[in-house]
Amino acid sequence: MSKLTYDIPYLINLDTFFHNYDRNIQKVDKRLDEYVKDPNEENIHDIRTAIRRLDASYQSSPKQIQKKKIKEYVAKSRHLFKLNSEIRDFDIIIEKLYNEGQIPEQQFEQFNKSLKKNKHRKLLKALSIAIDLKKLNVPNLNNGDSNNRNDHDKLQKKLVTRYNRIIVNFASNIEMNLPIIVNNSEKIEELHEVRKDSKKLRYLLELGLDNKDKKNENENIDKNKEIKENNHINSHNVSGSIKTLEKIQDMLGNIHDYDITIAYLKQNDKHMHTVAEKNISMIRENRYKQFVQYCKSDLL
Repeated sequence: MSKLTYDIPYLINLDTFFHNYDRNIQKVDKRLDEYVKDPNEENIHDIRTAIRRLDASYQSSPKQIQKKKIKEYVAKSRHLFKLNSEIRDFDIIIEKLYNEGQIPEQQFEQFNKSLKKNKHRKLLKALSIAIDLKKLNVPNLNNGDSNNRNDHDKLQKKLVTRYNRIIVNFASNIEMNLPIIVNNSEKIEELHEVRKDSKKLRYLLELGLDNKDKKNENENIDKNKEIKENNHINSHNVSGSIKTLEKIQDMLGNIHDYDITIAYLKQNDKHMHTVAEKNISMIRENRYKQFVQYCKSDLL
């Protein structure tokens, strides 16, 4: 599992963290505008991704900056994310049935009508939540209200501790469940957890990367020297881990799309559409074998 690990502790820079956290808040605000204007598949994808990154920022932040306005903003964002995940699932099921189910047109239209009706109902609710979220003031971090150097250093230490604890937790879960799903294609819940944990860990690692222009590189150079040097040492390993996690996320996401389609068919079809279920299950099995091959050659 060497491609999922790197030197810990990772001394994430507090200023870099705040910069990325603030950027993630602004991205949610921007994506909200686009989503409310037109909740199409692309905008649904974009708002979900933005909320995931915001959630990663919030989860890893020291409790001192988890203030009421941010808590409220994140909580409502999570609700919107959940609804849009369900909306996305409806679109995926329709797509899989149409392109790979190989079922008669009349039977497909029955599914299509029911799925679109459910999607529309969820979408109305999601738009209502999105509008409520837009009414909230966009949270202002104020750099943790930490203008004093001692306070800044204390917050830095707490960030490093919390950040690494969460990273270790996600990485451990992935490394525990990965052999399980590689050896058993029926471990759907574990597969789903690895997919989600890979995505969350990827976004957490991205929080530690300094993507902004280094305009004030020489400021506080002595006090930040250790952090900057360790960040430089770890940056290549972290970038490699991010690429690996993204690969896992994409492959398992593809398999998960087939799993939700199969589950839908089993729930709504007792006997009539076994052909569609068989066709989609065969494709799912091929995708699973590709994932196993990747894991055995690159990870395990």
